[in-house]
Amino acid sequence: MQGRKTGMRTYEKVGLIGLGVMGYGMALNLLKAGYTLVACDVNQERIKMLPQQEKVIAAENPAQVLEYTNTVITMLPNSPHVLEVLEGENGLLTGEIPEDLFLIDMSSISPDVTREIGRKLEEKGIKFLDGPVSGGQSGAMNGTLTIMVGGKEEDLQDAMPLFEAVGKNIIHCGQCGAGQVVKVVNQLMSAINLISLSEAFTLGTKAGVSPEIMMNVIKGGSGRCWAVEDRMPHILEGDFEPGFTIDLHTKDVKLAVDMAKNMNLPLYATNLTAELFKTAQVKGYGRKDNCAIIKLYEELGGVEVRK
Repeated sequence: MQGRKTGMRTYEKVGLIGLGVMGYGMALNLLKAGYTLVACDVNQERIKMLPQQEKVIAAENPAQVLEYTNTVITMLPNSPHVLEVLEGENGLLTGEIPEDLFLIDMSSISPDVTREIGRKLEEKGIKFLDGPVSGGQSGAMNGTLTIMVGGKEEDLQDAMPLFEAVGKNIIHCGQCGAGQVVKVVNQLMSAINLISLSEAFTLGTKAGVSPEIMMNVIKGGSGRCWAVEDRMPHILEGDFEPGFTIDLHTKDVKLAVDMAKNMNLPLYATNLTAELFKTAQVKGYGRKDNCAIIKLYEELGGVEVRK
């Protein structure tokens, strides 16, 4: 295929490292947009699941990705995974670095780690953007993610065709690490929303009112929020399959706790929310959808918030 050109950069093959819940959907949309995908994942079966296998190159490790492309997207669980892909055995930075290498980290990780990565890559002359996303698995599958971008404006313009293949709302948040800061803020607010939903709906249900009626009322009231509109229908059906897991949301809330600690900023609700999510993990709900946090309150109240 002919390369896709933006500014001075041409894309033919695009590397994607991490085909988990979010990365797999992104891979589908990159293929749909016409790119040849150089895919790498610890579970090679994820790569074999992709359609259009004639346009998929399976790499055994990150370093091998660079044998085919100088443009690589990472979508990984946490900061240590990103560092391992960069600097670990057969990492992206351990061998010969191709000319004009461009790395785009779309994982949700520590802003401090992101800034340190950015400094190291800049010293090596490597272009870098952080571009964490919001929109969940459905957004990844449908190509409608919100992308929060940190880095240089000119690099964002170069990356725009790739971002437009996987997202719809692409926002430049500032310099390196700014995208991760905004993502942490977003994840913190959604976690607190889930706690407020859990407490309020357990209270109302125990008081004898139908949770479905409460949901319909609140959707038109001042208590309306993402948790009510997006997660409450799943709770009413007893559907706690992920989705975005409690384990991953706990990680994001911990990033907020760590940021606040480093800035000597007291965040009372944040720390309580972190403990509640940790409790859900201890009780075995870590791999369930984040809306399963309501189960803590259902157990305390002796009720189930269902239709």
